[in-house]
Amino acid sequence: MRSGVVTNQWRLPVPVTAGVFKTLPTVREKRYSILIASVYLLGTLILYIQALLTERFNNFIIFRTSWSHLVQHMPLYDLYPNAYYDYYLYHPSFPVLFLPFAILPVPIGLLLWMLFNSGLVLYAVYQLPVTPKQKNIISALVMLEVLNAVQSSQVNPAMVALMLLTVVNFERRNVKLAALFTCLCFFIKGYGAIVGILFLFYDQKQEYLKYCLLYGLIGTLLPLQMIPPGELLQSYHDWFQLISSPEIKEDGSLFATIDAFRHLPYTASTFVDKIVLLVAVLGLITAMVNTARAKDSRSRWWMAAYLLIWAVIFNQATEPPTYVIAVTGAVAVLVMFSHKCVTILLLTFLIFVTSLCPTDLVPKFINLTAVEYHLKALPCLFVLIYIQSSLFFQSGKVKID
Repeated sequence: MRSGVVTNQWRLPVPVTAGVFKTLPTVREKRYSILIASVYLLGTLILYIQALLTERFNNFIIFRTSWSHLVQHMPLYDLYPNAYYDYYLYHPSFPVLFLPFAILPVPIGLLLWMLFNSGLVLYAVYQLPVTPKQKNIISALVMLEVLNAVQSSQVNPAMVALMLLTVVNFERRNVKLAALFTCLCFFIKGYGAIVGILFLFYDQKQEYLKYCLLYGLIGTLLPLQMIPPGELLQSYHDWFQLISSPEIKEDGSLFATIDAFRHLPYTASTFVDKIVLLVAVLGLITAMVNTARAKDSRSRWWMAAYLLIWAVIFNQATEPPTYVIAVTGAVAVLVMFSHKCVTILLLTFLIFVTSLCPTDLVPKFINLTAVEYHLKALPCLFVLIYIQSSLFFQSGKVKID
């Protein structure tokens, strides 16, 4: 492996060889890992008990009931106010993937689902090609967002874990697993597959696409075990119609933040929203071009974090629990590569405003301001701009990994 000149101001991870990270954790680092895992476990159990006592696990009921609707040949994307509130917004194959949790009694299925989500995030973080100390820092800093999503019995922690595992396997040159995790993202929430764009910056492109085609075909036809082809086609039609509907609009995106500062209700797309979206798309294209020019591992990880943040803050269906995806991407890349001063500033801003301010852990007036102006997106936007500029300057250097 050849490497270019690296200045002391950048903290680069030790290279990964054959997919195995060579730095072994010290005894202290192992203890911190156990402590962090224990807090994840304890936090998940507390939230599980809270969910049972308050009966607030609507998302789990949506996922669980979608399996019943599928096998009973009922439309997946209709409203069922007697069973749950809100729409089922996920892929037609997701009920089959959720089957192991759906067939269990609610208390057991809910517990395993919440543990699965928090545990999968931890597993994914500890697969990152960084030092054990950095893994501990990342897992500790994203903990609040993970538990917030777990509290809502959301699928977003599993989503970000699968997205990270996609990138990890790209870096390990294991395109078979990278394609599998990409497709799993798509078969849960369609936009999660955005991380698959990274295949453009690696070798074995044709092999990756071949496996995506194979897994994609299997996943697409998965519900045919329960329903006939006509019903499956109708489900796909209903799904695309629903997710593209202007009715599916939450208040967690950057568009909601802009409208809040303009004292406008977040109900419909405005001209300003369209301009912002155009700038976002142009920024994404520019970031991809700079990543392609840079041709190094650091730029690819920056691009991965860019995609995780971009897919959240410019998504009209974003809810507060969705930010586990953006925050995990931002924290990971800042801890892995950023200049120390920038890391401290951006991480402090990110954790305080995005993760802490919307909770009851801050004074009430701060919480009310953060909620009123939908401030969760702002720190993520700052990190996105930082990544954009880093990719721009990085692309001008000659680096070969």
